[in-house]
Amino acid sequence: MTPPRLGPVQGATLVTADLAQCTASYCDHLHQREHHRGVLADAEARALGWPELGGTPCAWLANTLDEPWLRIIENPDAERQQPFEHYGWLSLEISVRDVDALGKALEDSPFDIIGPPANLAVGEAIRAMQVVGPCGEVLYLTEIKADLPPFELPRARCPVDRLFIPVMMAPDREAALGHYEQCAGAEGLRFETRITVISGARGLDRDHPHPVATLQLPGNTLIEIDQVDGLAPAAFANASPPTGIALAHFRHGNPEGAAAPEQDPGAWSLNDFHLATGAAGERYLVQNP
Repeated sequence: MTPPRLGPVQGATLVTADLAQCTASYCDHLHQREHHRGVLADAEARALGWPELGGTPCAWLANTLDEPWLRIIENPDAERQQPFEHYGWLSLEISVRDVDALGKALEDSPFDIIGPPANLAVGEAIRAMQVVGPCGEVLYLTEIKADLPPFELPRARCPVDRLFIPVMMAPDREAALGHYEQCAGAEGLRFETRITVISGARGLDRDHPHPVATLQLPGNTLIEIDQVDGLAPAAFANASPPTGIALAHFRHGNPEGAAAPEQDPGAWSLNDFHLATGAAGERYLVQNP
């Protein structure tokens, strides 16, 4: 089956060893709400390569606008995956309204602050912080204050809005970007920049230049690719997934760049999405036309 054309970022799937604790962390500290709770269907679990997770509890979380975007699947036997050690999805970049206020609120929370609020290298248009969540997932919490061409970025509509950039680490920027350029029918940007949280985690100088690429998608969403050397292979294509970011979700788009109407994830079925694997071993779902 030919994969559908890649459209806007829709959300992501996390794996946790403790669903109740993980959902409470996001609801109590990141302004999310439980939108739907159920179980992972046996057929979908098999299709994802995780047959033993069929029937396991899962939940969808939504922002305060009642837009579900984050699925959390429980795997009680999951080993905690440490961030910055594996290729594949590293981080979920989420649009927030006031990153400084959120940073203060997260000081006593299950989210470990690894980068306090600060302006990015591009200047005062973007201010962000970085945290590690209860599953070992990295979150970039980003306040967009002004337009920053050529990027098309969202302004937060509520205190913590939703995912707009899944960020991945790859051994080869060109191979990873080429995969998504072909899927999206668009050309990305290539540049070098410092990424302090990666440099700190990998023992590199703070100002070390990392090869980076971005691919603009519809809906003010993007994919970011950070080239890093010497990591372990992506860890989610196995029968017992560890904790962390397991899947990114995308809606499908047409050649003109428009996207299909967004589905209610609580009504998903296996036939609604196409499973694909990128050049760094990361896996993602694209909504079928």
